[in-house]
Amino acid sequence: MKFKDAPTGARFKHPESNKVWVKINSYGNGLICSWNGNVEGHQLFCSFVDEELGIYLDTEVELV
Repeated sequence: MKFKDAPTGARFKHPESNKVWVKINSYGNGLICSWNGNVEGHQLFCSFVDEELGIYLDTEVELV
């Protein structure tokens, strides 16, 4: 599934790692946060889009 088409709150593996992330929104740079199964663990927020790695809102992601 494309990142932009995944529902908000979807958990997925980032294309460049096996780390699990949660989709917060699909606008602009596609905000995501790290996921460790605990709400209190949502401490690392970052952009999904990374032009240097070729990752965009149309990038395919693996939902978990």
